[in-house]
Amino acid sequence: MRARRPVSISAQTIAFFLVGLVVAQLVSIALVLLLPPPRPDFATMTEIAEALLGAPPVDSSLSTKVRSAPPAAGDGMVSQAMLTDRLARIIGRDPADVRLAYEADQSETFPYPRRSGRRAVPIRHGQPYFFNTVEAAVRLPGGGWRIARTSPRPLLTAWQQRTIISFALSVLAVLPFALIFARALTRPIRRFAHAVERLDHDHGAPEVTPEGPAELRLTAHALNAMRRNLHANLRERSAMIGAIAHDLRTPLARIAFRIERAPPAIRDPVLADIEQMREMVAATIGFVRDGAGVRERKPVDLGALAARLVAQARDTGSAVSAGTLEPVTVAGDRSAMERLIQNLLDNAVAYAGGGELAVVRVGKGARLTVADSGPGIAEQALEAMFEPFAREPSRGRATGGVGLGLAIARSVAQAHGGTITATNREGGGLIVAVTLPTG
Repeated sequence: MRARRPVSISAQTIAFFLVGLVVAQLVSIALVLLLPPPRPDFATMTEIAEALLGAPPVDSSLSTKVRSAPPAAGDGMVSQAMLTDRLARIIGRDPADVRLAYEADQSETFPYPRRSGRRAVPIRHGQPYFFNTVEAAVRLPGGGWRIARTSPRPLLTAWQQRTIISFALSVLAVLPFALIFARALTRPIRRFAHAVERLDHDHGAPEVTPEGPAELRLTAHALNAMRRNLHANLRERSAMIGAIAHDLRTPLARIAFRIERAPPAIRDPVLADIEQMREMVAATIGFVRDGAGVRERKPVDLGALAARLVAQARDTGSAVSAGTLEPVTVAGDRSAMERLIQNLLDNAVAYAGGGELAVVRVGKGARLTVADSGPGIAEQALEAMFEPFAREPSRGRATGGVGLGLAIARSVAQAHGGTITATNREGGGLIVAVTLPTG
């Protein structure tokens, strides 16, 4: 099956814009064709005459009422004898019995210049059109006046209401397309971000799958190429360090053999140095070969694993205690997790004489802490203590080790998508905390 050619983000955005524009126009056209047009917001002279004669209103904005006195022209309203006489002739009454006042049409005001000193209304084919407030009255034979007046202008006119309805329906019609477009665009971006984050922590994670828009596929290919180059460089570096450490074993063995015939005052210190160098070589080879040592991921009860390691440490006489050990399951390599916890316990025993191990659930993750009551570490050296072969200057080599325990612990934590930090404890001591995701 032929693979579909990836579409760029720019092309998708333009396509969505065009779809939204077409849908909005279709909604507007449908409203125009399916709904009756709203009545224009004006009153004609004929409609005013019919209202004064008592004819029932037909789709008119005029309202009528009977009062004992004629209406007084309000502010901004004017009257013209010519229009009043025309209205009187239409209804067949004496002009003295007719009143007509109106607000001048807006075309007679700014920005339209006045071409005459009078304020008139538009007249088309002999018919006056009143677009603003108009009020007319006629004297009734039995006394009183029938008054016809345009209704107050609504907050939203009929055309404005149609426009708002058209906009709302267009939004509702375009919204599904917007959701589909957003999900199609963000889904591969989220997967890409998750894959990149996993690559940052787990060096054995698979390559990023090229998917989604063309720009994202190009980025995935570039990232995978960079990942392969980095892994090649790491393998070369690890092989070189491992070879050097391995080759050091032979001269160390020869030195140890030859120093046996030296006087005890010289032989014993040199043999101690040789033994320390052998430990460093063995630890270096193990660190280079195994690293984090994450091979398979299975559900691991972190609380139960911690309880077992505390019990083993106490059986060997180590001053290790258990704090809160909640049953929290994480997905990881059991052997690697065991190595992480054991290294933290060994570090606490070596430098502080013992420590307390705790496991608690924090949100969607697990938090494992080892707290000791030792001398603590300078604040500026807390991050450096996780580097390979790093040591706090105040701690001598009498405690043993070569400074790889915490480096391995951090490597294991990062390989499982977690983090490891160290903080000084109030009252003295150190707290090393490991946070791991449970998902």
